[in-house]
Amino acid sequence: MSPKHLLLLLLLPLATAVRSADDVTEYFLDTVDSGEGSWPCLFYELNYNTDIAPAERAKWYGADEDESYWREGRGPFSIDGEKFLVTHWQSTVHPILIRRHFTLTAEDLAKIEVGVVNMTYSYDENPTFWLNGTRIATATGWNDNNYANLRFTNTRKKLLVEGDNVLCVSLHQGSGGGHIDYGLSVTYDPTRTAINEIGENPGDKDNDAWYDLSGRRITNGPLTKDKVHGIYITQGKKIVRH
Repeated sequence: MSPKHLLLLLLLPLATAVRSADDVTEYFLDTVDSGEGSWPCLFYELNYNTDIAPAERAKWYGADEDESYWREGRGPFSIDGEKFLVTHWQSTVHPILIRRHFTLTAEDLAKIEVGVVNMTYSYDENPTFWLNGTRIATATGWNDNNYANLRFTNTRKKLLVEGDNVLCVSLHQGSGGGHIDYGLSVTYDPTRTAINEIGENPGDKDNDAWYDLSGRRITNGPLTKDKVHGIYITQGKKIVRH
């Protein structure tokens, strides 16, 4: 092997590590594990596990749910003071429903489109998760102090919308312990979501890239302001044309 090829092999892991170090992770919904402590939510305790099915038929997880009778609280929820306890949940007696709202901007959606979205969750027991009215995950049993990780497919990503979103979970009553901690994050390369600057003249041949409202490149070449709906930057200001 030549010295040149050997050098390339030695540099390859370093280059990969530098690229991954440049990635940014943002949390739309924090967990205790993300270092932000407790999180606000709405919750409702049912009487029996058999009450979960009728609640689902009534679409308790939907965006248009009447929340006037829900209790405000802070998660995580647990029966054990040494496991994620912020709000006490008597999990040996009652199943629980939880709703967590969060807001996304157009810039957030651009990051989501090019990034990796993960839902992280620690549970006990039998959780079912719903995002904006669509079931996205279910599990049987519990995972103790560990966190499971669900990577969003493109189909799941499309459930996320600009403005208000709600990520819900139901958990069964069980004979032993019980807890829930869950959150949502996106990891992305900032260089892939950047919008190129163009000059005062959007047809400038040296700066001719235009992007749609999600941050995706839509065309190249000479353009005029009345020709494309998207985002351009002129004189230091971002202009959005709907």
